[in-house]
Amino acid sequence: MSSSTAPESSFDLFSSLQFSPTLTSSAENTVICGKPCPFYMLNYHRDRILHAAYNFGWQDAVTALEAPDSLDLIQVKCLDAVDGALGEVEDKGDVAVRVRIIISPKGSLTAEANLISQVPLTSLFPTSLIPTESLTPWPVYLDTQPTLPTDLTRYKTTARTHYNDARERVSIKSFLETKEVILWNPEGWIMEGSITNVYFYQEDKGGWITPSTPIDDLAGQGKGRGGTAGTVRRWLIEKGMVRVGDLKKSEVQVGEFVWLSNGVKGLVLGKIASV
Repeated sequence: MSSSTAPESSFDLFSSLQFSPTLTSSAENTVICGKPCPFYMLNYHRDRILHAAYNFGWQDAVTALEAPDSLDLIQVKCLDAVDGALGEVEDKGDVAVRVRIIISPKGSLTAEANLISQVPLTSLFPTSLIPTESLTPWPVYLDTQPTLPTDLTRYKTTARTHYNDARERVSIKSFLETKEVILWNPEGWIMEGSITNVYFYQEDKGGWITPSTPIDDLAGQGKGRGGTAGTVRRWLIEKGMVRVGDLKKSEVQVGEFVWLSNGVKGLVLGKIASV
């Protein structure tokens, strides 16, 4: 089987993001969304799903996502899901919700939501990546086995067996646990975390780096090292806070700091631990 082949026949595309009324006061989020918006980097999430739909040749999904009112439709779907998640919550101005935007090969858009803990804007849009003593880092483990890169690792899909397997191998039993595992490919190149993009400090490579993906491949094959191009990752690169750079797991040392990011939690500090 080619490493570019998706081995699971039935899946949807998705992207997860945070909803919080406090985001409407964020100048950075307003720039990304084109107007005050309670959804974290909403436009970037649409863009990443669209890029994946192009890759898989899902023309109906591409048409839906490229429609002039696509962002409005996505926001309506997300707000309906948020309203359902909030239910009987009294103070709706001081909450956060995890929202999952899902699109099928035929272009059907749906959204799911559940309550989460509030995340400060400083974690969503940090001004620095210098670790501070006020942060308690997550234990971060290198997977004990390699993961074969496929289009199911390069793009965000509902086919996630490879990520679940990696979490099980290092005994992460719940998504409520503040732990992460980093996947690496058969050549030893770092790919990403099971639910995050990853950033390592490499002084000889210019500072904080993140492994290449299909949109910014350094290996010259247009596929990167096997991981996804996340929304927070995109923002960090655009802001010049990180740069694309590949590294092997043999370069990663127990005890070193690593930043983790996703569209729900923003930036989380991690520290490499031994399994």
